[in-house]
Amino acid sequence: MRSATSYFNGTLYRKSLARFWPLWVLYGVIWLFALPLNMLTTYFSRYMSAPPQRRLLDLALNVPDSLSIGLLLAAFFAILCAMAVFGYLYNHRSACWTHALPLRREALFATQYLAGLSFLLLPQLTVALLSAIIEVSLLPMSSWSAVLSALLTWLLAQSGVCLFFFSFAAFCAMFTGHILALPAFYCILNVLASVIYTLLDGLFHQFFFGYTGSSGAARLSIWLTPFLALRDALLWRVNLDESRHLYSSVTVAVYAAVGAGLALASLYVYRRRHVETAGDVVAVPLVRPLFKYGVSFCSGLCIGMFTAAFFSWSRMSALVPCILFWTVIGCFAAEMLLKKSFRVFKAWKGPVIMACVMLLLCLGCYADLLGVSAKVPKLDQVDQVDVELNLGYPNDQGSYLSLTLTDPENIQRFLELHQALVDDRARLDYGSPHHEAGQDYTSLQLRYTLKGGSSLNRKYSSLPLYRADLENEGSFTALVQSIAEDREMVAQAYGFDSFLTNSRLTGAWLTGLTTPEGHIDYDRFYVDDFAKELWEAVQQDFAQGNLGERYLFDSDPERQQNTYYTDLEFVSEEIVTSNESAPAAARGRRLSITLTPQAKHTLAVLDRTGLWEQGYALAARDLADEEEWHYPETAGGGMEIVY
Repeated sequence: MRSATSYFNGTLYRKSLARFWPLWVLYGVIWLFALPLNMLTTYFSRYMSAPPQRRLLDLALNVPDSLSIGLLLAAFFAILCAMAVFGYLYNHRSACWTHALPLRREALFATQYLAGLSFLLLPQLTVALLSAIIEVSLLPMSSWSAVLSALLTWLLAQSGVCLFFFSFAAFCAMFTGHILALPAFYCILNVLASVIYTLLDGLFHQFFFGYTGSSGAARLSIWLTPFLALRDALLWRVNLDESRHLYSSVTVAVYAAVGAGLALASLYVYRRRHVETAGDVVAVPLVRPLFKYGVSFCSGLCIGMFTAAFFSWSRMSALVPCILFWTVIGCFAAEMLLKKSFRVFKAWKGPVIMACVMLLLCLGCYADLLGVSAKVPKLDQVDQVDVELNLGYPNDQGSYLSLTLTDPENIQRFLELHQALVDDRARLDYGSPHHEAGQDYTSLQLRYTLKGGSSLNRKYSSLPLYRADLENEGSFTALVQSIAEDREMVAQAYGFDSFLTNSRLTGAWLTGLTTPEGHIDYDRFYVDDFAKELWEAVQQDFAQGNLGERYLFDSDPERQQNTYYTDLEFVSEEIVTSNESAPAAARGRRLSITLTPQAKHTLAVLDRTGLWEQGYALAARDLADEEEWHYPETAGGGMEIVY
């Protein structure tokens, strides 16, 4: 009779459970305090005003809230369990002895894998049963369905998370022969995708003008970083109708399925693993080059960019040598770990090859072979664009334009602005060797929503503006000036149309008045009694062009002569009610506008406030410039109202 092939050994399984009992007992005790003992203390507490059953019911319905802590516990204990059950792989004597047993490798792996997984699942099952007994014993029958459903959700979700992390730890255990390398690989591989994305994103920010990252790559990096994806998926949501659910149970199920796949992959690697590799940092020969060059790549980007940032070396001529230097150092360091020796300098070919690869990467980014910096979508590709543009001076509400455009004519206007910007990027980009300082600066952010659902984002800070370019109709400076002169755009920047939508005007004040002693006072001077009249006067002055004029250059004589230092600020209050049973909440908004000598209607209302009879006056720009970086009490001078 043929003997059956065994894939599990009960004696070895029980031996592992008995040998490493402190591990699973500690894990179980933590959950014992977190759930059943916490339920009992909540129910029998004398220091809570709510009825005992009400307190216990609230706690039982929100048991899955503990999954956020469970995620940390699962990630931490999974690696400890893997180190325990697969620890025999990392010592020559224990590895040879274990593999000399009359057991197939499949049976060894399956037994130890199930033992390690039992360290996590059996305590959870025990805790769930104890919690269920408490809930059924102390809560009314009408609530059993809801509380047991919540408890089952916790058990399944926590078990799925444990399955993934332990399988991932077991997978890492198959690739190393050193006990200390296992937790290092486990931690690194858990965050590797996000680290690589962050490094490449930082590199692209250095080379690509206006680059803000890729939303698709960012989402992929989160999915490949289990802790981040599961952290969001395990959130316990409570709806308005009091129903409860996990934010994404599908995500948990997907990771549990991946864990099962990793277990099979671990078995495949284990069957081909050589016993003689015990003690090696990397036990699988095929993975050695990947480890060596991966360490070199990550150290070159990470430490290289850190070194350049530490010394404030922003130029490419300094950044690239830093990246190449640490790439070579990282390659030699990885070689030392693989060979367990410091005599690795004869293996110079690998570092040279990696240095060349990194140099080509940097040169390719610098030359922008993919056209990232120059990419501007066509009008027929854009559904809408969100714009944020600094409109210059004065520094009031109108200095920052933020709006969403869907009209093709307005979209085309900003496409032309974007195109002019990228065409002149050699002069506008601070990182370019041809950069020219401007007489003033602005900023621009564009978020395109393209047809088909994709997006393109660009953000530009400290863009220089040149007075000489104002005469060049198609230049970036001239196009910004044309937008700043568009009264409809400026009105949207101030937000006049939406300021009092579903709101009421509640007050107004002045800041930056000169006192009777002749210095600028930065405190508020309330004119609430005249708020409505001032608001109507400001609307009238803006419509006539007496207020809201924008200046790209702060030092322009017109800017100094045609604006006061004094701002008029309005505040409105919007009443928001979330639902019928919730109380109303007030939400305030503010709008500030810098006064000008031409704002005759606004100044006429201010003339009736009585501030001028008290000796106060509007502050002129020349007085403000004299007082810059000084305290108000040390300044002097003043200006009377002229209109």
